[in-house]
Amino acid sequence: MRREIPSDFPVGHDGTAVLERLAQVLDPELDEPILDLGFVRGLRLRYGHAEVALRLPTSWCAVNFAYLMAEDVRNALLSVDGVRRVSVSLGDHCAAEEIEAAVNEGLPFVEAFPGEAAGNLDALRLTFLRKGFFSRQEQLLRALRAAGWSMAAICVLKLGEVSSEGDAIAIRQPGCAPVVGGSAAILRRYLERRAELGLDSSPTAPLIVDLEGKPLSVDQLQAHYETIRTVRVALEANGSFCRALLSVQHRASAGR
Repeated sequence: MRREIPSDFPVGHDGTAVLERLAQVLDPELDEPILDLGFVRGLRLRYGHAEVALRLPTSWCAVNFAYLMAEDVRNALLSVDGVRRVSVSLGDHCAAEEIEAAVNEGLPFVEAFPGEAAGNLDALRLTFLRKGFFSRQEQLLRALRAAGWSMAAICVLKLGEVSSEGDAIAIRQPGCAPVVGGSAAILRRYLERRAELGLDSSPTAPLIVDLEGKPLSVDQLQAHYETIRTVRVALEANGSFCRALLSVQHRASAGR
């Protein structure tokens, strides 16, 4: 659930576009919006300059993770009409000074930590995208199974047969009555990540594929499902842990 954050916008500016773009920024490891996680503690917009205050669960959160989030926030808000400059602050993070200096000037990670970083963070970002893909795929499989679909039936589903209908998933196969069930949001998130990874998104492509875009047999799909379930459970556990740490921080700052 998205948290309310202290915001300061010019008179007559409701900040909708800024908040919508900020809502698309994810914690790269947890695959959850940073707004929902409570990482955004303040937002200000003045004369085309957006200032975003982040607060991560601990001051020792991995430096590369923190950099990725700060960079994603900056890039997201620079895509908003009228925003010409973005400043991101990281509060009491152990590497706040180095990360802020680099990110706010649009410099790469390697320049933030010369002599320490072996290169850019593309490989790390790809790893997180793939983990998120598996987590989203598991959620979709779980929804389909809860709606009564067998593994054998899921194996033959094509992308063109599955769509969103309101808040639900609609499945239409030749010669069969339409079936509606499951969450459309789960389907959309899965398809978005699939496209991000460059996997085949044509109507005739299989709905469920591996990271190479290859379909799975019934036996393979069952084993695959058990494997990716552990990925989803781990991500959810890490997310709960982060929320708990932030809650402790919040109570401490409130003097409780």
